Amino acid sequence: MKYIIDLDGTLLDGEKANLDAVDFIASLQKKGAEFVIMTNSVKSPHLIRKRLNNVGIKVELSQIINPIIAMNIYGKRQNYSKAYVLGSKLEKEQVSLELDDLNPDLVMLLDFEKDALGYKELQKTFELMIRNVPVITASKSKFYLRNGDKFLDTGSFVSLLESATDQRIEVLGKPSLSYFKSAVDLLNTTEDKVTVIGDDWSTDILGANQAGCHGVLLKSGKYKKGDEEKTIVKQSVACLMDIIKET
Repeated sequence: MKYIIDLDGTLLDGEKANLDAVDFIASLQKKGAEFVIMTNSVKSPHLIRKRLNNVGIKVELSQIINPIIAMNIYGKRQNYSKAYVLGSKLEKEQVSLELDDLNPDLVMLLDFEKDALGYKELQKTFELMIRNVPVITASKSKFYLRNGDKFLDTGSFVSLLESATDQRIEVLGKPSLSYFKSAVDLLNTTEDKVTVIGDDWSTDILGANQAGCHGVLLKSGKYKKGDEEKTIVKQSVACLMDIIKET
């Protein structure tokens, strides 16, 4: 079995490692089990690896996937050349399309928080959507957890824009089928031989189910009562040691 492992809420809580997360990854590595860390964070793989290194989790850049990689592939396949990008300078640097705020042929929603993006940017996106410029997003997660507190995520603004325009915004992060397919391809295997481990049923596990992977939901993050009716639920990564033994 190979693994797709969520980052925030599963391995990390802000800048701290979740209980037993360091030992869990070390056990996978000792066993020789292949895995990728899949996130809806639009931080660069370099910064994500640094976050992991800071808590004692050592991985290669090639083991980290973020949505901007999938969005760049999407733009190239659709022959788009110019994009209006909502995100920070560091996030925009990961975009392979030419940045164009005036006449883009694609809008990419990455992040609203870091540069305190607000009404002006939402209005601009709204106007572009009315002009039928396609919009893609890294995530539909409505909030994320940091040090136990909830913070608005990009998905909240996606919902607002979809409601205002009666249009659908395509997701290139979790639970996008194409995103999970890309992760499975990176592992060089088939979906039935992959287990997805995450804390959010609506992104991690729903994406796993749609892709045909196995799913294990942890109670370390966004778990809600009743999720156990939909999938396998474990208390934390410490409860996954039996899975490692079967690898």
